[in-house]
Amino acid sequence: MQRRAVLRRPQLLLLFATLCGPTVGISMVFLYFGYWHMLAYALLEMAALGACLSHYARHLDDYDRIDISESAIVVEQRRGRRRNRLQLDLWTTRLLPPAGDGAPIRLNDRHDHTVVLGGFLGAAERRHLAAELGQCLRSGPS
Repeated sequence: MQRRAVLRRPQLLLLFATLCGPTVGISMVFLYFGYWHMLAYALLEMAALGACLSHYARHLDDYDRIDISESAIVVEQRRGRRRNRLQLDLWTTRLLPPAGDGAPIRLNDRHDHTVVLGGFLGAAERRHLAAELGQCLRSGPS
């Protein structure tokens, strides 16, 4: 499962340039007339926009990967620059009931390792994934 992203990195750069170009142009006109503080505000605005787009770009490649083998469930997750890999025992892992319709899927094993899945999915896809995981956990390895 991977995060759905509308914009990719090249498009983010184009968006940044498109939004900052007019700002720089207008602030240069004000600078010509002696209003230097307008340039400072424009730079502050561009820095804020750059920080927001940088945060968005950092999370473009976030994912959840689930591998089920005969004895274990391996869940690998990436959030920003951080990667987590957790191995759960297939026989002692249980699917926790959701807190609500929009709640993410939670798996828990006997060592109290809890992993949250399905944050990128819609409600219908999340219910489908929960049904598949529940079936795998009930039937065990095939």
